[in-house]
Amino acid sequence: NDGNPRITEPRIIGHEIAGEVCSLGDGVKGFEIGDRVAIGADVPCGNCPACKAGRGNCCDVNLAIGYQIDGGFSEYLHLSSQVVELGPVRRFGANLDYASAAIAEPLGCCLNGYEKIRMEKGCSVAIFGAGPVGVLLAHLGKALGASRVILIDPASDRLEQAASLGFSEILNPSDGDIVSTVREMTNGKGIDRVFTACPVRETHPQALAITATSGVINLFGGLPQSAPPVELKTNLIHYGEITMTGSHGATPEHHRKALSLIEDGSVDVSKLISRTFPLTDINGALKAAMSREHLKVVVKPHE
Repeated sequence: NDGNPRITEPRIIGHEIAGEVCSLGDGVKGFEIGDRVAIGADVPCGNCPACKAGRGNCCDVNLAIGYQIDGGFSEYLHLSSQVVELGPVRRFGANLDYASAAIAEPLGCCLNGYEKIRMEKGCSVAIFGAGPVGVLLAHLGKALGASRVILIDPASDRLEQAASLGFSEILNPSDGDIVSTVREMTNGKGIDRVFTACPVRETHPQALAITATSGVINLFGGLPQSAPPVELKTNLIHYGEITMTGSHGATPEHHRKALSLIEDGSVDVSKLISRTFPLTDINGALKAAMSREHLKVVVKPHE
């Protein structure tokens, strides 16, 4: 019952991609053979109101690489003229490795999330979920000037990984009432900006309960289609003047900014990558990624 209806078999998946241009079609401009490029996922149609307003991630057609368009788990990837002209395809220099460049795709999604919560320097940030995206949100929060970043996850291995990456404020909701804990840590004030970066419905009312007056919540992670409706104490929104928003995907501009942040060292993503696999062992790579033992698993066509 769950999954994405945009994907129909047969389909090559994989939407966090970087590689080398090895061939050019007729009329392609702005790229040369040998260019190192990072590729995002969301592909604007260029014609709908959302695309014309610069919000290609909310495109009416909603095309994405790895969904309706074959993705990166292959030796070669063909990019259509629409992807080359409108989609997120960006060149980067030789000093950046391909694996790190590929992470510009999820980092672009994180940038979109921080735009939606109107991030300001000095804000406190809490993130429900310490998986790959949660940790990326935490890194980006620091880069954007967060006064503190709190990561919340019930998996001890995820919290240990976060601690090894330099995050000291990590909480396990299994250890007690997470709302009381966060309120106590903040002297009753709560957190200025809160993300739910996990598919767990219980985190939504918890996020609302820990948000400070005039704070903002981003429902960053979608819930399974089978999840029951979420009940919220809306008086907290009313009297606290709290804003609740959501974000998904990224525009080509988000992807450009994300690649720039990685390339200039503002956001160091290299330590998130802990295992690489050859394309011939794609099943092993997927198994490793699902094991939660690694934050980022990379698949290379030639290992």
